Amino acid sequence: MPRSHTARTQGEPEYRLLIMPHVSERTQRTTTLIILETTKTFATFRYELSVKAEVTPTALRFTVLGFRTPQLSLPSSGPARFEQEFENLDGTFDVFLQGIDGRTTTFSAAITRKEVRVVKAPKKSFVRIATTLSQWNSQSA
Repeated sequence: MPRSHTARTQGEPEYRLLIMPHVSERTQRTTTLIILETTKTFATFRYELSVKAEVTPTALRFTVLGFRTPQLSLPSSGPARFEQEFENLDGTFDVFLQGIDGRTTTFSAAITRKEVRVVKAPKKSFVRIATTLSQWNSQSA
């Protein structure tokens, strides 16, 4: 469920996005972790965000398609979330994010095995961007 029009006019972000280096528990390799979640908390379930993710040599594209009920349907509250690890991302990427309502935002990020830096941030955006866990954790407060 997208936020109401009133929330949009107040400039409140609808999503938050984390892009950071991460060591995969499964492979023990350094990957780039992407987490996209709604800023809205759902009372009944922690829905999954259905996201189409595309990676090219110079761009990362994320299109929010909708919401899915969680595979484990135990009741719990929280934001809707998408999480994926990407291997071998190295360089500067244009990052495109399209929300469920069709709005888009674009920024550039320099990604290495050790850090992610936002090189060019969007002037206005419906997403808050974090590149470290401390930034991410302070956004949820």
